Amino acid sequence: MSSKKEDIIKIWKESFADSPEYVDMFFRQVYLDEEALILQDAEGRTVSSLLLQEFEMSFHGSLLPVSYLCGAATRRRDRGKGYMSELMRDALRHAAERGDMMVALIPARSALYFFYDKFGFSTVFYTKEQRFTSAHTFPFEGDFEAVRDVDPLSERVREAFDRLQRARSCYIRHSQRDFSNIIADLRMDGGDFVVVDTPDPEAPDGRRIAAMAWAVYKQADDLLLVNDVMGDSEPARMAALRELRRLHPDTPFLLYGRPTDTLGGRLMPRGMGRVVNARMLLEAVAAAYPDFKCRIRVSDPELPDINSHTYIISRGAVDIDDTYDGRLDFDVSIEVLAAMAFSAPATGEMLGFPACRPMLSLMLD
Repeated sequence: MSSKKEDIIKIWKESFADSPEYVDMFFRQVYLDEEALILQDAEGRTVSSLLLQEFEMSFHGSLLPVSYLCGAATRRRDRGKGYMSELMRDALRHAAERGDMMVALIPARSALYFFYDKFGFSTVFYTKEQRFTSAHTFPFEGDFEAVRDVDPLSERVREAFDRLQRARSCYIRHSQRDFSNIIADLRMDGGDFVVVDTPDPEAPDGRRIAAMAWAVYKQADDLLLVNDVMGDSEPARMAALRELRRLHPDTPFLLYGRPTDTLGGRLMPRGMGRVVNARMLLEAVAAAYPDFKCRIRVSDPELPDINSHTYIISRGAVDIDDTYDGRLDFDVSIEVLAAMAFSAPATGEMLGFPACRPMLSLMLD
């Protein structure tokens, strides 16, 4: 009898066009059995599977547990029978019972946005797609230097990665284990990882890592896809891009920028989120804005016992009062709640509900 992991590998190989080397790396280094969910048919055969990877997300000053859903697939001969829909509902309840606030995912193709819509997912993750011609030199001011022949898994780089991502608000954070997996994935793609430092008298060696960037050359499109640039200042980020320009002098760049980036570019959908614990989300908002008062009714047909309630927010706390029959500030579905909470701050001001634009990056998608 095959194990759960073996069954998932079979489905994965049948469903995704990953190289044998990538599959081996993923299931040896990334996969965790406790994060895997499967669905079996009446005969006990595994027909569908997915992973609910555990992450944390910074949100209004709180650090909340979230799931990242990936690898959702069904055996080819069993597709069209509703198995994945059943497993998706199992996954949402599992995430809620595990204590997650939200489930996030990146649809593998645009048509899947419509599939996930029916389970209460909202498109809340965006990226600023910024394109630069091969002539763009990425000018910057300041004393920044590329660290050549850097060991990406050194303690210095790991500490800087942790510091730089923690400076981001409303961001799904990566653990040190995740960072190792990101580097392994990048190496398999033949990508570039660049690090830039700057003088800092308080640093042990007199220099502080100020920025880092990840990029992969896409031969079919003849462009360098820059998956992310983390930096403690805009000039530092430009210095990291300048180093990528040195490595790829004649190549156009496509940067997946921060959704709040001021450098221009098109705001494009990047991923979806599904709130599985409305109270946890609202408690984070209440804690960050103790003067915020709100009466909001939320409806959730998939998780009615968990989320379908009337929430009274006052004095930094959230109470559930399903007997309340007074005036409501909002009466929304679970999808609309996510759209409100994870919109641009300006949109939140118009609605009268504190909002922040979330970001996810460097997922192994």
